[in-house]
Amino acid sequence: MSYHEWKREASLGQILFGLQLPYRKPESPIARLFWRGRLWIECTFALSMLEPWEKLVIIFFMCGTLLLLGAGGLVYLPHYLSFVQERTAYYLFGYD
Repeated sequence: MSYHEWKREASLGQILFGLQLPYRKPESPIARLFWRGRLWIECTFALSMLEPWEKLVIIFFMCGTLLLLGAGGLVYLPHYLSFVQERTAYYLFGYD
């Protein structure tokens, strides 16, 4: 890696959507917050050791999984909460 590449400061767009994360933290407080979060995720799950196409596969898989879980929660959670409310009323007050 060249010295110029090492000294490059990341913009918010590169932090959120880029596949390669620059090493230096940005000057902007908001960009620094997102940079720190992305660096934490990449280091925790060893994404920093993967190639860009492998990162894309993992990101698409995780986004799809979270999308399906969120959609399932939006569809099923209201029904489940009303069921829990009815059962709680039955156990507390003794009637339906």
